[in-house]
Amino acid sequence: MCYLVIGATGDVGGALVPQLLEQGHQVRALVRDASSAERLPAGVDIAVGDLDDADSLVAAAHGVRAVFYTQVAPLPDQAGKMVDAARSAGVNRIVLLSSVTAILEPKPMIGARIAARDDVLRRSGLEVTYLRANTLMSNALSWLPTIREQGRVYDASDPGLTVPVDPYDVARVAALALTQDGHAGKGYILNGPHALTAREQVEILAGVLGRGIEFVPVTPEQFAQRSIEHGTPEDLAQTVRNLNELVRAGRAGVVAEDITNLTGIAPRTFREWCEDNDRVFRICR
Repeated sequence: MCYLVIGATGDVGGALVPQLLEQGHQVRALVRDASSAERLPAGVDIAVGDLDDADSLVAAAHGVRAVFYTQVAPLPDQAGKMVDAARSAGVNRIVLLSSVTAILEPKPMIGARIAARDDVLRRSGLEVTYLRANTLMSNALSWLPTIREQGRVYDASDPGLTVPVDPYDVARVAALALTQDGHAGKGYILNGPHALTAREQVEILAGVLGRGIEFVPVTPEQFAQRSIEHGTPEDLAQTVRNLNELVRAGRAGVVAEDITNLTGIAPRTFREWCEDNDRVFRICR
């Protein structure tokens, strides 16, 4: 069986591709540029196209059993094109990377946008599985510039908790939902084993790296303004501000056991993720 992975060079898709290959499956990856194939394992079938190009989506989906679907931004129009392409190609199963924010009430700005995108898939009549991930541990990579330049991490979510999850563990559930029956219409909350503040995450990272990292708390408003000054579009900065306010208010510490219950293996800890990615942070030592 062949499976189409959209976002194959991203955090979750990049972990999913080798897992599917190791399980003996064929994998096709949709990439915007053929040069991206250099970042993928040998043996992956490459399809060039993007989520705004309906014809390329149909061609990529032709002959596959199921699709892993993710987007850089949760745009309903792109999701609609994916639904149409799946129908045209005779594909009925889609595993969607969603977010836990999509089911919080009242929804944060980003959660409302993700939920609107998810509704396009829900109304499609296709067999869709919703992977509602909490904060990805790989988001910590956004700290690299200020750690390298200043030995600091600026954060606007403290003292709120998230339950960060390793993209590898999200990919484990994605592989299961793609290749096994019984997951259509299901929504899984995917998180790591521990609720952590950003300050605690920085302390863990500093311990793994064997160096001091100063944690600098700022307000969501200050963080948004700083982002805008560094070139972030105002709409995106305000969306992040709203998300930081949600975390500070204690609404993001949702803990579930879905990863363990589905796979029989507990999710990795943030310390394990830091150790596995030590080489990426090595420049910060």
